Amino acid sequence: MNSIDNIWSKRLQAHIQELRTYSKYMLNDHLLFVLLFLTAGGAVAYQNWLNKMPENFPAVFIMTAAFTFLIQNSSVRTLLKEADLVFLLPLEKQMEHYFNKAFLYSAVTQMLPIIIFIIAFTPLYRKAEAVSGGAILLSLLLLAVVKVWNVKMNWIIHFLPDENAKMYDFIVRLVVNILSIYFVFMNEYVFLTIVAVIMIAYYVYFAKAAGKRGVKWEVLIKKEEQKKQNFYQLANLFTDVPKLKKSAKRRKYLDPLLGFIKYNQKNTYLYMYVRAFLRSGDYVGIHLRLTIIGSVILVYLAGNMYSGLAISILFLFLTGIQLMSLYKHYDLLEISNLYPTADNYKLKHFTSLMRMVLIIQLLVFSIVIFLTAGGVLATPVLLISLAFTFLFVYVYMPKRLKKL
Repeated sequence: MNSIDNIWSKRLQAHIQELRTYSKYMLNDHLLFVLLFLTAGGAVAYQNWLNKMPENFPAVFIMTAAFTFLIQNSSVRTLLKEADLVFLLPLEKQMEHYFNKAFLYSAVTQMLPIIIFIIAFTPLYRKAEAVSGGAILLSLLLLAVVKVWNVKMNWIIHFLPDENAKMYDFIVRLVVNILSIYFVFMNEYVFLTIVAVIMIAYYVYFAKAAGKRGVKWEVLIKKEEQKKQNFYQLANLFTDVPKLKKSAKRRKYLDPLLGFIKYNQKNTYLYMYVRAFLRSGDYVGIHLRLTIIGSVILVYLAGNMYSGLAISILFLFLTGIQLMSLYKHYDLLEISNLYPTADNYKLKHFTSLMRMVLIIQLLVFSIVIFLTAGGVLATPVLLISLAFTFLFVYVYMPKRLKKL
């Protein structure tokens, strides 16, 4: 047992050390300054908006949706490795204590976003429902219980052999989470008690169904590796990550976009960068996700020019930062060194791609603001954000790329 405990302790220490190592590069002075500036500006705009908030604003529904997203996405960080399939599989019966520690670590660390969200939503919650500080603390406690239940259910379901059970569990937990979180914020404790009984019965049923089934090592190792790769992708935006595994998708339906690039030696890197953006990893996904999320937020905050401007600049900056790793996408491929004169245009073509991608996102934001708040607010946001885009692409980004 002591040897198993030592394995968890050593892996946890190595995991935390890795997080600290990459965090030093991720939370650099430039990013902290921008985040501090945007947080301060966002707080002021948030307070101004709260003073003008409509009486019928659906605050509880928005909070329910936000916390449902946080709580629904629950999992256990096992810190397992591929070699465990050989070396720890024979010790499976002795691994219970190891997995209990993994569950405890996962539950505690996944509480942090909930605490951050409850702090951010407290002014809105108190404005909309006039709740006391004690009620907010009780809501936080109840949300923590719901979160622990979700983490536990996610762990139990992985033991079941039926793949459909995971889909049904996702749907059931989604409904239960929506109801429980809504009743928490509405202080409907009678209905919340009924949902709690359902949660307990649901847990007991699947705990018995899982019984003494064996651990699905391949599934857990694959999930753990995916979580590591997600973190490495984020860290790779700021520094080189040797452990990052890159992937590509064909996406043939996007090939027509490459036809706009003139066939010319000088356009070699432009073609390569556009193709990598469309096919490799999650570059298109990052752009689409941030554009959609920013647009949804702007629908609610576009009525205030400062809020709309802050959100627009924030998401342009986040998109630009996350896409900068594309610049070194081909650095490990020696074949790119064979292209005549191509290297001379590398930075120029990457700058062109980034300018185009950010302007497309900016236009989407401007259209959203125009449709929700009118051209009077959309025009200054468009012009100031456009100036920020050019400063980012032509001033900040070249200096940043030299440090990569």
